[in-house]
Amino acid sequence: MPSAIVHAPERRQNRREDANVPCTVHWAGLYEFGTIRNMSIYGAQLEGFVFPPAGTAVTIVVDHVEICASIIWAEGEKCGVLLEHGIDPEAFIREHSIRPIHDEQAMVGTVQQINPLYA
Repeated sequence: MPSAIVHAPERRQNRREDANVPCTVHWAGLYEFGTIRNMSIYGAQLEGFVFPPAGTAVTIVVDHVEICASIIWAEGEKCGVLLEHGIDPEAFIREHSIRPIHDEQAMVGTVQQINPLYA
């Protein structure tokens, strides 16, 4: 049976990188704590509280780094932002994430063989 749901084509030109970066979001003299959940060169998805409406200018602060952005959509405790300036998402996430995401170099080592202490 054919589906009646039509999906809009993907408009993003840049790949998203998964993230887990704590941040503080400032707007209109207010602030809330949130988390950057994914990021591309010119955008990010945030979560953590009920965000102000689309069109609101915000400043995202991560480890004393300020990123100016505008909310382009907000739904419940998630929102999407358009960054004023391009950021290398992989480098930013690698430097500021609370745990590595998709970084195979982060592995310290692998166990190849376990030798018993008592033979």
